[in-house]
Amino acid sequence: MIEQATYDEQETISAASLGDRRAFGLLVRQYQRRAYAAAYTFVGNRDDALELSQDAFIKAFRAMKRFDVNMPFYPWLHRIIRNTSFNYLKKKKRRGESSLDYMMESGFDARDTAQTPLDVANQSELRQHIEHAMRKLTADQQEILRLRHFMELSYGEIAAALEIPQGTVMSRLHSARKKLRTVLESKNKEAAPV
Repeated sequence: MIEQATYDEQETISAASLGDRRAFGLLVRQYQRRAYAAAYTFVGNRDDALELSQDAFIKAFRAMKRFDVNMPFYPWLHRIIRNTSFNYLKKKKRRGESSLDYMMESGFDARDTAQTPLDVANQSELRQHIEHAMRKLTADQQEILRLRHFMELSYGEIAAALEIPQGTVMSRLHSARKKLRTVLESKNKEAAPV
C-alpha cells in the first residue's frame, strides 16, 4: 500500500501493475490534469475531453498488468489517450456529426493577461491567425507542435508517446515549425495593404 505523502513513481507503478487500486489512484491524481489537457487538444471540447481522459485511465488500469514497469508511465498513458480520442473522432465522423472546430480550443488560446480592450483584440486576432495556419498543417504536424509547445513534453516524452526515435521528433518539429512559419508569413503578405 502506497501513501500519498511518500509518493514514489516507480513504486506506485509497480504496485498498480499488481492490481493495487489505491496505487493506480495515485497515478490518476498525478496525471489527471495532463491527461485531460491531452484529450482536450485532440477533441477541443471540455466535456468530451473529461470523458475521454477518464476512459483512457480505465483502459490503462485494465492494461496495467501488461505495462513494463521500467518504462515511464505518462508516454504510455498519452498513447492510450491519443488512440481513445482518435477512435472517438472517427466514430463521430462516421455518425455524420458536424466536426468541431477543435483547433480553436486546443491550446492555441493565449493566456489572457491583457489589461486593455486593444490588447484583447490583438490577442484574438493572433489566435485566429494561428488557428487558421494550424489548419493548413497535417494532423501529424499539428500533433507534434501541440505536444511540444502547448503540453510542454520533452523530446524524450514525445518520442515515447508517438513511438518514434528522438531524432525523428526533432526532425518533425523542425519541419512543422517551418511549415507553420511559411503559412503565417504567406497570410501576412496577403493581409498587407497594397
